[in-house]
Amino acid sequence: MKPFVSVIVPAFNEEKFISKCLNSLIAQEYPQNRYEIIVIDNGSSDNTLKIAQKFDVITAKLTEGNVGAVRNLGAKISKGDILAFIDADCAAETTWISNAVKLYSDGKSSAVGGGCNLPDDANWIEYLWLLGQNGQNLPKLLIGACIFVDRKTFLKIKGFDETLTSGEDSLFHQKLVSEGFTVNITPKLNVVHLGNAKTIPQFIKRQIWHSENYLKNLRRSILDPIFWITITYGISLFIAIIAIPFSIFTFCIALLICLSLSLVLTVKRIKRSNTSILIYKGKITKLLALDHLYLIGRTAGLLKGAIALINF
Repeated sequence: MKPFVSVIVPAFNEEKFISKCLNSLIAQEYPQNRYEIIVIDNGSSDNTLKIAQKFDVITAKLTEGNVGAVRNLGAKISKGDILAFIDADCAAETTWISNAVKLYSDGKSSAVGGGCNLPDDANWIEYLWLLGQNGQNLPKLLIGACIFVDRKTFLKIKGFDETLTSGEDSLFHQKLVSEGFTVNITPKLNVVHLGNAKTIPQFIKRQIWHSENYLKNLRRSILDPIFWITITYGISLFIAIIAIPFSIFTFCIALLICLSLSLVLTVKRIKRSNTSILIYKGKITKLLALDHLYLIGRTAGLLKGAIALINF
């Protein structure tokens, strides 16, 4: 008999995408009597919960609590042998669950996951941020948009960290590895991310959200090159700003450092995408601007986290 799978969907103000997400899950080729769908609403102020309740799914609410707590609640009320996590702004292929179960059949993985594909209507921000790879450029760590883990393993590592506002998925992966479990990330489990940042304010806001826990998880952050690049960028940007009325030379040097760091990230992303920089001829300015905005957002998130710690 096929293993029973519990698909857990954390949701917060996702009325725009929740229907597409749930429709994709209901349409799975996996036997209908061998999986359940659980939507945990995290105190949405829109119609997310009302929309979800129109579907043949289990719904619950967690008004207060970070996304890790939302995922853990879903796991607690589930009955599956395998727990699957997908974000409410994502849609899965009809073979998503079946592919994951097949991966478990080899007995080599305790957790499996995938990356994110671009939606059909992706705009220039989405395209240039993901470099049009359509999910082939897989994440190094598990992402909350697509995680499958067997229940025993999930309980062994005590689920997701509930203190973090973001990055709980990366920490989950690291806990798995530290406990000796095997993780497999494959494009076979890719989902379509419908909720990518489509405007510059959305893009910056997302980077703030991703970096506001840097200092709270300092032991992990110091091993992340982006953390140090963000600090260097932030200091250089600060020096550039205060140097404007005093020293044009200092201003230029500090600004050059900022631009150089943005360039490093752009080159790194293009190299990682396994494509030629010539493909992006005519778009280099936008690529550099996007990485510049990325570092501005990360710096703002770092400051936000520092202020929160001081006030705490």
